[in-house]
Amino acid sequence: MSKIQSIQMRVLLWGWGVLIAGLVLAFWRYSATLDEETSRDFENTTRTRLETAQWVLGRTATTDAQARQDMLHSLAGSMGMRISLIQGGKVIADSSVPFGELGKLDDHSTRPEVLAAQGGEVSQSQRHSVTLNADMIYMAKKLPPELAGEEAVLRLAAPVSQVRAHLQRMRWALLAAVVPLLLGSGLLLYLLSRTITAGIAQFTEAAQAIGEGDYRRKILFYPAAEFQPLAEAINRMAKKIKKNVKVIENQRGELWAMFEGMTEGVMVLDTTGRVLHVNPALSNIFPRADEFIGRAPLEVTMSLEIQNIVDRLMAGEVSERVKRIIELKDGHSAEMTVVPFRDHKFRPRVILVFHDTSEQKRVERVLRDFVANASHQLRTPLTSIRGYAETMLDTPPADDAKRREFLGIIHANAVHMAKVIGGMFALAKSERGGKRAKDLDANVAQALDHALKNATFAAQEKNISLVVAELPENLPAVAADADGLLQMVDNILDNAIKYSPQNTEVQIAAKSDGQTVTVSFLDQGPGIAPEDQKRVFERFFRADNNDVDGAGSAGLGLAICRHIARNYGGEVWVESPVDKDTGQGSQFSVRLPVA
Repeated sequence: MSKIQSIQMRVLLWGWGVLIAGLVLAFWRYSATLDEETSRDFENTTRTRLETAQWVLGRTATTDAQARQDMLHSLAGSMGMRISLIQGGKVIADSSVPFGELGKLDDHSTRPEVLAAQGGEVSQSQRHSVTLNADMIYMAKKLPPELAGEEAVLRLAAPVSQVRAHLQRMRWALLAAVVPLLLGSGLLLYLLSRTITAGIAQFTEAAQAIGEGDYRRKILFYPAAEFQPLAEAINRMAKKIKKNVKVIENQRGELWAMFEGMTEGVMVLDTTGRVLHVNPALSNIFPRADEFIGRAPLEVTMSLEIQNIVDRLMAGEVSERVKRIIELKDGHSAEMTVVPFRDHKFRPRVILVFHDTSEQKRVERVLRDFVANASHQLRTPLTSIRGYAETMLDTPPADDAKRREFLGIIHANAVHMAKVIGGMFALAKSERGGKRAKDLDANVAQALDHALKNATFAAQEKNISLVVAELPENLPAVAADADGLLQMVDNILDNAIKYSPQNTEVQIAAKSDGQTVTVSFLDQGPGIAPEDQKRVFERFFRADNNDVDGAGSAGLGLAICRHIARNYGGEVWVESPVDKDTGQGSQFSVRLPVA
């Protein structure tokens, strides 16, 4: 494949080509004119010389052949031509032939110029001379009879080489003028083309700089006025491109920030249906999703349903967005929206958006369970209250002891309902949270002292001893609210007393490792089965499966403790049984960060 010629070479070649063509045409025309002029000048000169020779012959008329021969030889030498005198076709005198050899010359009566001259014309012809072995130009004229007799013809001849030499000298003189003109014009064309190419080079450099992002580059020099509109257009284009690129970069940054910050997982596919981009949120739904760039969606999601939807969209079988609820492993679920679109080449592309609905479904499930459990917890005491109240209204017992018994049952169930409702409010408050943990400062010793006083009567009813086994004097404050800490300690201590047998003890201990404070409550109750230890902190869960006991338990105390502890950045747990031999005893512990 041939290379494309540069504009400089084109200017040089075309300029030189036009100039050479013009010079060649001028040279050809000049040569033709020169030939004509030279031939005309030669004819006029020869005619003049012919008249001169005739005049000389007339002045020196002689009948002596030798004298006439010598006279013609002398005259031809001064003229630089050959002079012949022909009579009746016979050469009687010739300046170029010795006198003794004149008889050997051919008959000239058939020569064109001789024949024409005998007709009364001054004639001219050109042919090869055998005598001189050269191309000659002849001019002949008939002489009057008194000069050389009847039918005498005077002929002059000059070699063609003489005329050609003259023409050649003229041509060389012309070439001597043309060559400098050609070289000078070539130099001027080179300088002109260099100026143009320098301007074009600047245009090229500016365009390349703009293409590489240097929009400050401007064209300040251009080789001619015709280039000014182009230079101004490129400068305006660079300014507009710079402005548009800034807008595009800002929009791209905004879109990328939105893409990276979205809580919904996003998967962008290329024209082949392979993963092109994923955002960080997608890894929360599909672990290590960012490691599957360039792979099929099936490898990321492990869902044949998603892959089938993508394949149908890429094949054009479906042209509208598709919504599905996708069930994932480990009980998770997500709402998927698949949006098809076309790229700049009208090729199919797909974006998949995943909204994790697992937490929403969990909340809905917890709410349903909460309502069901609350209804279940309230239905039994409410039914009991209604039944005993209707009995006392319809058939009031006559015995005061019986009426007191009925009223006691109604009161006990009302107390239980109050505890259930109070626990619900406390749980809701604990889940809303409060102040930030770093802004809180609660005294553990004061909270334990208050809780022990609150639990005194309940412990005395079962003859349970409340023993503070460990409470350092320099125990640091914890990052918790005083009311929240007291509520946790109250609930755990109440739970320990509730499940401890009569005539036992509950040990309370507190310690710190410098970063956290741990408060423990050890009872001597029946212990908690391993399968129930994770559930004792759930709402309304009770290990004995009784809805209402003599103490009016609602099954919300430990759930409240867990939520309060988590709000403060702590944790609560249980260890049971404490005595491996008897399978008795449980220890509940709360750990909170130091204030």
